[in-house]
Amino acid sequence: MRRAYVILLCALAALFCLSNCRSAKQGELKVEGGEPITYRCEGGEQIVARYYSLSDKSLHFVKVTMPDGQELTLPNVMSASGARYTDDRLWVWWTKGESGFAETRDENGEWRVKYQNCRQVSTK
Repeated sequence: MRRAYVILLCALAALFCLSNCRSAKQGELKVEGGEPITYRCEGGEQIVARYYSLSDKSLHFVKVTMPDGQELTLPNVMSASGARYTDDRLWVWWTKGESGFAETRDENGEWRVKYQNCRQVSTK
């Protein structure tokens, strides 16, 4: 009887360890965030941004829907002030506090403001 009890305890302990190991995998990342934030820009255009980050905070990015319906996924990059998200090819989305603006490249490859003075109007 005692031997069966010890075997049962060992089996339960092993099962507990295995279940904890599986649910807490080393290096398993999750994407967090994603609530829509709507910005209204100077010309009346609306931009919807959804901000995300990995659970270990190693990467932050935004999914932006532009007024023309174009959807962009832009990673966060270094900036002196505020937050800058860019693909470094065509688009930059800058934010600071509750305001932002979008830049795109012109025919000469220079950055030009496309949507300016965008103000946060909703968070849902």
